[in-house]
Amino acid sequence: MLHALLVDDEIVVVNAMNRRIKWDKYGVDQVFTAGSMEQAQEIFKKERVDFMLSDVEMPQGNGLELFEWVKMYYPATECIYVTCHPEYDYMREAMRLGSADYVLKPIDYDELNEILTKLVERLRRSEDAVEIPENIRMDIARQESAESHNSLIQEAKRFILSHIQENICVNDIAEEVHLNAQYLMRLFKKEMGVSILEYITDERIKLAKEILLRTDYPINQVADSVGYGNYSYFTKIFRRAEGMSPRQYRQQYAGK
Repeated sequence: MLHALLVDDEIVVVNAMNRRIKWDKYGVDQVFTAGSMEQAQEIFKKERVDFMLSDVEMPQGNGLELFEWVKMYYPATECIYVTCHPEYDYMREAMRLGSADYVLKPIDYDELNEILTKLVERLRRSEDAVEIPENIRMDIARQESAESHNSLIQEAKRFILSHIQENICVNDIAEEVHLNAQYLMRLFKKEMGVSILEYITDERIKLAKEILLRTDYPINQVADSVGYGNYSYFTKIFRRAEGMSPRQYRQQYAGK
């Protein structure tokens, strides 16, 4: 079953979407709501979100900034923008981030139905992601085991590695290690020097580097294997971390 998130500072819009969208038709059994970017981020940290419907213009952080953050830490999440701004610049930025689509307010629910149907089909296809070669996964696991002597942190890291292709929320990790989520976040930051979200992103890049050097997977397949369905966004995150594109990294270091 899927989980959805509605983000809009107009509660009337949120309530209307929640009421009028036939969620069971799309296999959605949980719908979360948020009125701001900050509220949405807190939900992402605690719950799995497969897709969100988000307004563009909101106070304290707009929908484009929210999705930029989501693609960094929860790359498998899809987004549909619900906006009254048809301006080209807005939509160009939305598509650059990998937005699934957008609908204009007032919402045409027939149009939204078509968009949701295609989105859910794509989400189900993405479940057949390329597997990370087991030897690479095991090598990374051995490296990670040497970086912390805290057994709870070790267990949390093993959980992250085994679910690296999915959207991972802190509650799932906390449940695995039988800790309160807030305490786990504090403990992880103290032990590892980075937040759990930062660690997950670092781990995806570390795995991607190994796959680039030790397989002949095409770059888009490497992106899929570490949870980034959007090839262009994977390239952006990789370049930000390594100072070069995945293709350049492979060319420079393969065989060394």
